[in-house]
Amino acid sequence: MPNEQHPCSRWKGPPSGLYKLNSDAAFQGRRLRIGGILRDEEGVAVVTYCSTEDGKFDVAVGEAMAMRSSLKIAMEAGFRNFILETDNIRLFHHLKKASSPPCYFGRLVKDILTLSRNCQSCVFSFVKRSRNGAAHSLAKLSFSFSEYRVWLEEYPPEIQGVLCTDIENLMI
Repeated sequence: MPNEQHPCSRWKGPPSGLYKLNSDAAFQGRRLRIGGILRDEEGVAVVTYCSTEDGKFDVAVGEAMAMRSSLKIAMEAGFRNFILETDNIRLFHHLKKASSPPCYFGRLVKDILTLSRNCQSCVFSFVKRSRNGAAHSLAKLSFSFSEYRVWLEEYPPEIQGVLCTDIENLMI
């Protein structure tokens, strides 16, 4: 079973050799907005991602969709050492316990757990919503595009302020 970390109050960089993947979902009517960001121990964005999905989804389902999509993209970019961080406590608990209930949310949890087993290192972590700003900003930004977007070793300029704040917090 993958390791887990306890809740923290602010975005914190991963230990050397690991990458932290934050994901988030935002909702507007019948559209789900998804954002994900993979950063190194210095807070540098190595992969950023955003997309939208049509349909009305439960919050936990949207959060699980965001994590699954972000993890797939980070793995496709060649990364395999992660701390997966979410601000959804329900998703965190199911991942930590490796339990997937018999519903659509459970299938998404199972997908994430299956993907995580293909990693060299995968740790699940919970963070307060107020400290998941970069991923949330990417989710909100997703409506600016007609299809999903991925940035490698860069990020959209709209999230620069949030990333600067996170990096400043690392220095405290």
